[in-house]
Amino acid sequence: MNKHLKGLLIAFFGILILSPDAALVRLANADSWTILFWRGIFFTAGIIVILLITYRSKALNEVINIGKEGILIGFLTALGGTSFILAIHYTSIAKTLVIISTSPIMVAIVSLVMLKEKPALYTWLSMIIIFIGIYIVMAGDTSGMNLTGNLFALTSVVIGGFSFTLLRKYNNVNMIPAMAVNGLVIALIGFIIADSLVLSSQSMLYVFASGIVVAVSFSLITIAPRYITAPEVAMFFPLGTVLGTLIAWIMIKEEPSSNALIGGSIVIITLFCHAWYSAGLSPKKIINKQLNNYE
Repeated sequence: MNKHLKGLLIAFFGILILSPDAALVRLANADSWTILFWRGIFFTAGIIVILLITYRSKALNEVINIGKEGILIGFLTALGGTSFILAIHYTSIAKTLVIISTSPIMVAIVSLVMLKEKPALYTWLSMIIIFIGIYIVMAGDTSGMNLTGNLFALTSVVIGGFSFTLLRKYNNVNMIPAMAVNGLVIALIGFIIADSLVLSSQSMLYVFASGIVVAVSFSLITIAPRYITAPEVAMFFPLGTVLGTLIAWIMIKEEPSSNALIGGSIVIITLFCHAWYSAGLSPKKIINKQLNNYE
């Protein structure tokens, strides 16, 4: 398996695992700040367990090695995560995920400015097709717009653009421990603002599941930029939009329109084609590689 394909698979599974998160948060049916506190606690605990299993006695060294850059990434991702939870509170899951799916453009812009990392032409073309699919999804949404929720979702996208770009910039450093900082900051925000930290047993179960899902997912998403560019990692977020909407349909009966199904199909097919081509699996690339080997 080549390095690029490995990065694509890591990003894919990271987003796949994250897909039920929005539905789990909605099912918790509790105050957003209380959810943030417990989600941050479980998220941090999950990251610590992953570090201990992976690095054992060297886990503490991995935490120390993230430096001030890792703390910054942890802080930024925490703000993005907080904005995401608030977006779900103020607007529908489908709308939140649709706005989050614009991450590829934001990451590409930030990467271009900060890292001079220009996306390939086929990546830009894929983004355009994806936005056509997302537009079709939004065109079928008749539930009205909620400015507050949309602004929180947009804030999450902007912050995510900087977070992913920084992960790519410091890809020589293991930034999984930075996600523990993420969880601690989220928990602190929830602790300061929440009126009560009490949750019902059922709500606690959903928040626990959400925290673990995010811990595993963010660990994979954090690793992916070591192997592929930040815009390519962000390319998979629209897949999360489609899967998250379908999961919400199944779990909480938020039925998507026919537009959502059509637009979602466009997104998935485009992502598959992009990943297939960029991983060097297209017939033309394979033939060129074979010719080079003969030479």
